[in-house]
Amino acid sequence: MKALTLCKIQSCIYLFIIIFSLQHFFFREFNYAFDGYEIMVSGIMGVSFISVLISVVILIRQGVVFINRKNIREIEMKYLVLNLVLYYGTLISSLCLSGEIRH
Repeated sequence: MKALTLCKIQSCIYLFIIIFSLQHFFFREFNYAFDGYEIMVSGIMGVSFISVLISVVILIRQGVVFINRKNIREIEMKYLVLNLVLYYGTLISSLCLSGEIRH
């Protein structure tokens, strides 16, 4: 898989988790009225946990590969910086979601 494609997939996953967390924050009381919503929150929490753990390795590897390349492509560096920012947003979102799971 190309590095740029992997960066785009990472960005989409991060944005999905962040947008879901924002939606959950603003419509929390309304959403808990639905039967399967708590299961959905637990599933998204699991996806965010796995993506945060795997993304650390992927982001480090991408940074090393992009920086050590002789001809640096600007689009790859932009995606790397964007993914680093989104990574921290995902980390904060997953921490907020973990506190919202009710048993």
